[in-house]
Amino acid sequence: MMTFQSLKIGDVGEEVKTLKRMLRDAGYEIREGDVFDEETEGAVKEYQSSRGLNATGEAELKTVMRLFSDAGKEEKMNTKEMVSHLESVRPGDYESAYTQEIDRLLDQVMNREAFSYDPASDPMYQRYKDQYVYMGKRAMNDAIGQASSLSGGYGNSFAESAGAQAYQNYLAELSGGMDDMYKLALNAYELETDRMEGELAHLNRADQTAYERYLNDLQAYNDALDYYYQKLMDEQEQENWLYKNTKKSGGGGSAKEEETVKPNILTQSEFLRRKAAGAESLMRYPNYAAYQSAMNKKYSA
Repeated sequence: MMTFQSLKIGDVGEEVKTLKRMLRDAGYEIREGDVFDEETEGAVKEYQSSRGLNATGEAELKTVMRLFSDAGKEEKMNTKEMVSHLESVRPGDYESAYTQEIDRLLDQVMNREAFSYDPASDPMYQRYKDQYVYMGKRAMNDAIGQASSLSGGYGNSFAESAGAQAYQNYLAELSGGMDDMYKLALNAYELETDRMEGELAHLNRADQTAYERYLNDLQAYNDALDYYYQKLMDEQEQENWLYKNTKKSGGGGSAKEEETVKPNILTQSEFLRRKAAGAESLMRYPNYAAYQSAMNKKYSA
C-alpha cells in the first residue's frame, strides 16, 4: 500500500499529476504533467496562503488533505473517487528528522568520561609554568647577585640561600596557580556538559513538536477518511434500497433506469481495504465470503 510522502520541487510521478489536477480544479493556471516544478510550487504557496496554511510551497499531508476536501465540497470528485484518492495518500509511520542527531548527542552525554585534570597535558598550565619558572630563575639570579655584592662580589652560602628562597617563592605562586587552572578546566567541562544537554533538550522538544504535528495530521486524515467511507456506505445503501424497491414494484422504470440502481456490492479488495481502515459497518463480517453472502441474501429478497 502506498503511503504519503510530502511532494516538493523536483518530485515526479502520478501523485504530482493528481496534485496539479486538483490545483487546476481550484483555479490555478498551471500546466499538466507529472513534474513538480517552480510553477507548481508557486501555486501550492498561493493555495496555502489562501487557506491559512504555512506557505512553504511543499505539498505536505495537511495541504493535500485540504485540496481533497475542497474538491469534494465543490463536487469535482464523486465520493468513490474521494475515497480512492484518500487511500492513495495514506500516511506512513512517523519518521523523525532528529533521530540521528539525538542519538549522537545522547551517546556523547551518556559515555562522556568523568572530569579529571592533568597539568602535564594542559597547554595553558604549561605556558603558565614556563613563565613562572623563567621569572623564578631571574629572581634567583637577581637575589644571588645582590647578596654577593655585599661580600665584594664573591658567592657565599647567604647568597645561595637568598637565591633559592626567591626561586621557591615563584614556585609557591605556581602551585597556587595550578588550583586556578584546575577550576578553569572544571568550569569548561561543566559548561560543555550543559551545552550538550541543552542542545539535546532542544532537539527532543523539536522532535516532540514534529510528532504532535504528525499526530494532528494523522487525525485529520482519519477523520476525513471515516467521513467519506461513511458517506460512500450511505450512498451504496441508498442505491441498494432503490434497487430493492424497484424490483419489488415490478420494475416501474425502463430497463436502463433499473440498470442504474443495481446493488453496489463492494469488491473483495474494497472490502478488505475498508475493513482494515476501520469501517464499523464491515466489522461484523469475519471475511469477504460472509459479507458477499449477506449482501446477496439481502438484495435477492
